[in-house]
Amino acid sequence: MQENNENGESSEKSVAKFQENSLELPKADHLFTTPPRHIQVFSFVAILIGGLCGGLIGYAFTDLQCSEGCSNLSGISAIIGALIGAGGVGIVSVLVLRAVTEWRTKTNKDAK
Repeated sequence: MQENNENGESSEKSVAKFQENSLELPKADHLFTTPPRHIQVFSFVAILIGGLCGGLIGYAFTDLQCSEGCSNLSGISAIIGALIGAGGVGIVSVLVLRAVTEWRTKTNKDAK
């Protein structure tokens, strides 16, 4: 959407409309940068390793407490441990990826 200024120049503004309300957004001065692919792959592998370690801890914790064959309970504990381990590492990975993206954006902006 283009509007004319008092000087006769046209400026671009993005207008986001939700129901009856509208919000004018300023034009972005830089493109979104993503972290390098190798850092993304490293984060994914770290989440898998965190899930594996959580699963092993959950299995071992239940297996040590159970005196008779509790394979079902140990398996359920392994799944819960894997989900908790992968979730925790996933949260940290997302925070690290956001920090890397912000750092690269500021570095690129300062270089211009």
